[in-house]
Amino acid sequence: MLFLLAPFLLLADSVLAQSQSGRRSILRYEPSLPGNIIFGILFAILGILFSYHIHKHKDRWALCLPIGAIASALGYFLKLALDPDNFSLMLYVLQNALIVISPCAFLAFNYMLYGRFITAIDPIFDIHSPKQNAKMTKSRFSFIPPRIVGRTFVWSDVITFLVQMAAGGMQAAGSKGGPSLSKLGYNLFLAGVTIQGISYCLFTVLLTVALKRLIDDRRTNPVLRGNTWMGLDRNTTLIVAGLYISSLFIIIRSIYRIVEFAEGYDGYLIGQEVYLFVLDAAPLAIAIGVFAFIWPPVLLDTIASQTRQAEQNHTMETGSASIPNINNNKSEWVPLV
Repeated sequence: MLFLLAPFLLLADSVLAQSQSGRRSILRYEPSLPGNIIFGILFAILGILFSYHIHKHKDRWALCLPIGAIASALGYFLKLALDPDNFSLMLYVLQNALIVISPCAFLAFNYMLYGRFITAIDPIFDIHSPKQNAKMTKSRFSFIPPRIVGRTFVWSDVITFLVQMAAGGMQAAGSKGGPSLSKLGYNLFLAGVTIQGISYCLFTVLLTVALKRLIDDRRTNPVLRGNTWMGLDRNTTLIVAGLYISSLFIIIRSIYRIVEFAEGYDGYLIGQEVYLFVLDAAPLAIAIGVFAFIWPPVLLDTIASQTRQAEQNHTMETGSASIPNINNNKSEWVPLV
């Protein structure tokens, strides 16, 4: 835990050392009692709902959702204990870290959901690929093998976080008498936050390409065509809609954080708590809240079962597959671990 708090502690200490005010406080406002209670309770409820779904359906791969939600709830509850006139640096660092780091868990869930979604909608996934190279199994819907999508983007977030750690240390060291080092650290920190946002935008592009390929496939394949205007079935449409809604609000939050860090600790946004609620807490609550109503793992099981059953029935009835270059081997969906 101290390892995760290190960049925030160093950065906060740097800001305190350079503070122009007469009091030793970074916080420039009195934390809103109703605002922090509302979002603390909201994230706590979402964490409980996600935990219930995971316990009921044994979807342990989705544990990042309740962990992130509970961490966010703790962050907002702890913020209530902050007092600008009786400032506690450690308490500030702890609550800030919980609020800033916890969304990484939400991003990780979307990355893993994408990989499982691709394997569910593709009835020929895993048929031709050797088991010893299963991680690199490709799908015609995704230009990145679905089993490594989660790992690729999660590692991207880890690297950008390490960059932010290094930047925080440089800013802290610069505050002791090295202005050029401090400025370099500031620019590096902003670069880390920006790259993290760009990384998620690239993931959204990956999702969009997969959706276009899926729609084209379903529209030309009467066996797998759904009953919506895009040729998708209801469950597939729900997951796609959920991912896009979640991604939209995550990107909104990312833009807010990039602008906030670009302004620095003397900027306008960081001094107005209402923007934290409207452009950070609310978007993230919506981004994960959508999955509390359409629990994706249940939909994935249904999609995979229906897709493979339809393909197998067609093959048995006609003696040929509905998809070019597919053989008559039985295709079974094996969820990603």
